[in-house]
Order: sequence, then structure tokens, then C-alpha cells
Amino acid sequence: MLRFLKLNRTKWVFMITLPAILLVLGLPGISLCEFALRISPPNFEFKAKPGQIIRDTISIENTDIKRGSYVIRTADWELNDNGGVAMHPADQPLASTSCRPWSRIERKTLSLEQNRPKRYRFEVHVPYDAPDGECRFAIVIAPSADDAKTMSMGSLNVPVVGSIAVIVYVTVGDAAADLTLEEAKRVSMGEEDVAVVRLRNSGNAHARPFGSLNVRDAKGKSAELMIVPFPVLPGRTWDIQLAVDPRLSGIESMDALTFPISLKGLVEWDGGKLKIDTIVE
Repeated sequence: MLRFLKLNRTKWVFMITLPAILLVLGLPGISLCEFALRISPPNFEFKAKPGQIIRDTISIENTDIKRGSYVIRTADWELNDNGGVAMHPADQPLASTSCRPWSRIERKTLSLEQNRPKRYRFEVHVPYDAPDGECRFAIVIAPSADDAKTMSMGSLNVPVVGSIAVIVYVTVGDAAADLTLEEAKRVSMGEEDVAVVRLRNSGNAHARPFGSLNVRDAKGKSAELMIVPFPVLPGRTWDIQLAVDPRLSGIESMDALTFPISLKGLVEWDGGKLKIDTIVE
């Protein structure tokens, strides 16, 4: 389970629990262990040319009540159908989209006193013969074996280890996203109906849509819906939610709108835009 609290645009406090063994065994009612770090930023989106070396840093701060020691590695990842990040096991072959071999990390272990930030360095060495396209990897931070917490299961003490993944995208050369609208539809989310736009990315780089769309409902009411930014990976189709921001939308919630609604405006992303003019029934 990943729980997070947004502090501002670039700083997040992550409280991590990873009850994988509990999920496999289906064990209820057991208190889970946690560790706490503040990291900034949670992801990087680089553009690079063949032969370029990219250097950057992650700010890591131990927000626990005691000194912590951590192990750091790189990993491949993918988005599952629910929009969650799934890390590949360390012994799994490289993913086709991986640029882990291009990465260099400052160190594989790290000790941090409470509330003393560390700027952790990493590099990406793009080969001179790298083709246009996008590659991805993650920098994964987890408690060391000495700090890993355990839970008692009968006569066994089983380690429960959480981890934080900082996601890295590297777009090489002239790679670019190419979004098209497949459909706009209404979906139920809890007790509220919301509008989503299903976008297809036919390009060779990811897109993170942003912006807003003007709405007019069946009773003539006008509003503005914000595009929830979420990466659409190359070759993937994804439902992007349109959300109400009471400060900007002119309404407090989607319940204020009567379907069908018309949508007009632009979906934008770095390097492109898509005109929307459609009806959501």
C-alpha cells in the first residue's frame, strides 16, 4: 500500500507499507510496519541527445523518529491497469523500454539521521548510437536488512519491507507523443458520475496531458473541468479524468451538472495539443 501526502508541487512525504506476504497468504488483522521518508521530486522527465550525460539529484530526508539506513538500486517498472507502478524483480531480464544500463547512482547504501536531508546524485549516460525513443527506469529506496521490521507469524519472524520508487523518463532525440481521442464517456466513481477522455498514444514517448475543457450541460449550465495529469505511455490507451476545481470550475462538484454534457477545448502536453469537441452521454 502506498499512502502519500502532497506538501507542494515537488515535495511529497511517503508512508510506505508493503504487505505482500499478507496479501499472498490472506492474513487479516495484523498491524503493518512503516518507514517514512521525504523525497523531492517524485519523478524526472528528461530530454536528451545521443551521447549526452544527464546529471541530477534527489533530495532524501529521514522523517522517522530515529536514524535510518537504506539500500538503493535501480529497477524496471510498468503501469498496471489500475494506474499503479509495478516494479520488476531484481533478477528479471531487462525490460524492452529499460535504460538501467545507462544509469549511474551515487551509492548503494545510505544512512540518514532524523530530519537531515541528503542530496543523492545520479546520472544517465545516453549512448552515442541511441535511437530516437523513450526509455525508463526507477531508483528504488528501501530499508536495509538491519532496519527491516518484522512481524510474528507463529514461530517465525517475517520481514516486511517497504520501498519508494523515484520514476525516471528519458526521451531521446526527436521522440514525441502523439495523442488521439478514442472516446469521451461517463463513469461512476464512488457516488459520483465523472467524465473521462480516453486517449491513445501512438507516438514513441510518453505524454502528460494538462489543461481544461469547457463544459455545457443539458440544462445550459457552463463550467470548466480540469484535466487530471497522468502519463500516457507509448502504445497505451488511458482514461484521463476531468475533475472539478471549485476555485476555477464555477461549480463545487460534478453533481451540479446534468448529463449529457458537451466538451470543448484543448488537451495539451509537452510538444503537442489535441482539439476536443464532443458529447458525453
